[in-house]
Amino acid sequence: MTPDYHDIVSRIAEPPSWWQEGGVPRWGDFGPRESTSIYAREAVLMEVACQGCDTTFRVAMCEDGHGGGQRLSEQIVAGTLHYGDPPNTGCCAAGASMNSVPRRILEYWSTHDPRYTKDGTVTDHERYFAWERNALLEGEYDGWMGQTRPTGE
Repeated sequence: MTPDYHDIVSRIAEPPSWWQEGGVPRWGDFGPRESTSIYAREAVLMEVACQGCDTTFRVAMCEDGHGGGQRLSEQIVAGTLHYGDPPNTGCCAAGASMNSVPRRILEYWSTHDPRYTKDGTVTDHERYFAWERNALLEGEYDGWMGQTRPTGE
């Protein structure tokens, strides 16, 4: 269950543009530099729906390489990328206790591309540390965890 940020959301006239990991409301355009970790190497903006009432949310996730698990790109390809509980907005009676259903990968970004290294040494610092968007990992996610893959555009 994500925290309820009504104390913040109620003081701002427009609804959040997107939600960070943990259901934190954000306003303005999403960018990979707004990730929850300054060490992020991958960032995803995706659309999820509340499993209870189908309300949709734009949510972000990042991966910093320290978790030891699958990279976000690998989870997208495998069809297993999962945000978890939707933002706690009171969208339905069950709301905060519901899970989310992934619907669409809106943006996929990565940095630290190994193409810009040789023998473990960075050969092009500017490109290595730049965020690059990959539209091949974006698209519809029709179904629940592992049922389908994004279509790409």
